[in-house]
Amino acid sequence: MNPSLSALALLLASSLCPVARTGDPISVLIVDGRNNHNWKATTPVLRAILRNTGRFAVDVATVPKDMAEFAPDFSRYAVVLSNYNGPPWPEKTKTAFVDFVKRGGGLVIVHAADNSFPKWREYNEMIGLGGWGRRTEKDGPYIRLRDGKFVRDMTPGRGGSHGKRHEFVIVARQPDHPILRGLPHEWRHATDELYDRLRGPANNLEVLATAFSDPKTGGTGEDEPMLVTIRFGKGRVFHTTLGHNPRAMQGVGFQTTLARGTEWAATGKVTLAAPEASLLRKDEVTYRDPLAKQAEEASASKEAAWTPLFDGKTLAGWTQHDGTATYRVDGDMIVGTTTPGSPNSFLCTNKLYGDFELTFETKVDSRLNAGVQIRSAARKGNRNRVHGPQVEIATDGMAGFIYGEALGTGWLSKNRKDPVKNAAFKRDAWNSYRVIAKGNHIRTWINGIPIADLVDDTTNMKKGFIGLQVHAVGRRGPFEVRWRNIRLREL
Repeated sequence: MNPSLSALALLLASSLCPVARTGDPISVLIVDGRNNHNWKATTPVLRAILRNTGRFAVDVATVPKDMAEFAPDFSRYAVVLSNYNGPPWPEKTKTAFVDFVKRGGGLVIVHAADNSFPKWREYNEMIGLGGWGRRTEKDGPYIRLRDGKFVRDMTPGRGGSHGKRHEFVIVARQPDHPILRGLPHEWRHATDELYDRLRGPANNLEVLATAFSDPKTGGTGEDEPMLVTIRFGKGRVFHTTLGHNPRAMQGVGFQTTLARGTEWAATGKVTLAAPEASLLRKDEVTYRDPLAKQAEEASASKEAAWTPLFDGKTLAGWTQHDGTATYRVDGDMIVGTTTPGSPNSFLCTNKLYGDFELTFETKVDSRLNAGVQIRSAARKGNRNRVHGPQVEIATDGMAGFIYGEALGTGWLSKNRKDPVKNAAFKRDAWNSYRVIAKGNHIRTWINGIPIADLVDDTTNMKKGFIGLQVHAVGRRGPFEVRWRNIRLREL
């Protein structure tokens, strides 16, 4: 019998991989965008599994249609999780990825990610074992369990196959490894594809756990590797063959080993506690929906004290500083319009805010850039010159990054070249912004895509007003920028 995914799921959420009490959040980049499996459904689950532990901060890089634009900055992360199976990356990106792992970056391979890149030698060294892609004995051995030991088997044959999907038992072969320490020796995994006949270089590889590939379900009759680790240069790789679809990822065993494996790949240690043994049984799968906790948190967030900064009727509570651009109410929008020869103009809240979450929607003329000031102030005696961190609004790819308005710093956000982020803002359309400022940490999102992740040790501006900027345009124009649904909740 499978427990329900409602009340029980939420109850189990607090007992599975509790929050680590030491160390900063581990930065994870999930790579997706192509897969012969439904990556659009599985990436949110993978992200939720990691975020629910409280141990990880997770971004997603979705490979764009134009592969030449895919060039994420891997060095910003402690570990990369691949949910990708598709065409080769650009050579420059491949070189950066190899360098990242060789230098000590962590890597997590999930299910069909081990089907990818059959011709990329370094990638196959990283994953140890792979399947499909016309892999054969030329790509390396099978790994077989013989008389209690794992051996390399060069028998000719295909690389990669599986029988029909079913529940199966995972058997720990290295129970003292940090990823498995404290877990039962055997536990039943959710309905999934049981990968078999994987083969590859298998250098510096350790098999942590296996499952019996039963001929009755179309299997090989072998104890097939399910969880393995690989050393590549200074990097650590955790490879799980599990996770065909969201249902397979709802098993507590998958979630536990994924979270612990990701922490190990990033740090070489595991601080996440093992779940209660009753949740990992040999005779029955315990299912938990990782998205249930996120839905609960989202619901609680919606019920929190959100305050509209614009009443939809007047500009009450706002004061203009600097410049002569005009601001007016148009239906449910605030509209800023340039005037010839004006310096930058700012419509600012009378109230000051420190730690907060801010959301708004904006639409801007492509010939104009604008912004939203946060934690800002006006210098008296100098046209009330506004200064402080500014969240950029523009169509040139810089939208969402943080600029030091009148601070003499230029851009506070570094490493702004990222094709996914640069394409987040949509021209001639409404764009949704989210800004979280807490302590010296400022993060932004546009249309759900993470953009800026700034530790602000430069401005020392901990509290200030919110300001709507209309940028100077000389004698050109007039151009307009529009804002609506401006809401804030203090943290």
